Amino acid sequence: MSEPMDAIFCRNVMIYFDKKTKAKLVERYANTLCDGGYLFIGHSESLFNLTDCFELIGNTVYRKRA
Repeated sequence: MSEPMDAIFCRNVMIYFDKKTKAKLVERYANTLCDGGYLFIGHSESLFNLTDCFELIGNTVYRKRA
């Protein structure tokens, strides 16, 4: 994709992966989103201890740091 995305919805997907795979996936999301873009994840998921590229702004909503 040539243009950065404004939002990614990845709900109830990461629960099936180990921590290393989750970290790679989240890194790819960070590289795909524009600065200030949003990542929506499932209620049973978290980015805790996976990355510092995102800030939590809601229960399941993260915003990419600029």
